[in-house]
Amino acid sequence: MTELKPCPFCGGKIEKVNAPMMNTVMFVCKKCGADVCFYGAEHEPKASKAWNRRAK
Repeated sequence: MTELKPCPFCGGKIEKVNAPMMNTVMFVCKKCGADVCFYGAEHEPKASKAWNRRAK
């Protein structure tokens, strides 16, 4: 399993929530509540790779 980078907004720990019925993976910050959904990226490592991508 890929280790997830912390929240880009507050540095908090991220929880990954799989929603196979909706064909999506959601990443939620446990500290500030920020969330991101990746539709069509329900299979690993695609969703985690997308979460860990950061602008330079």
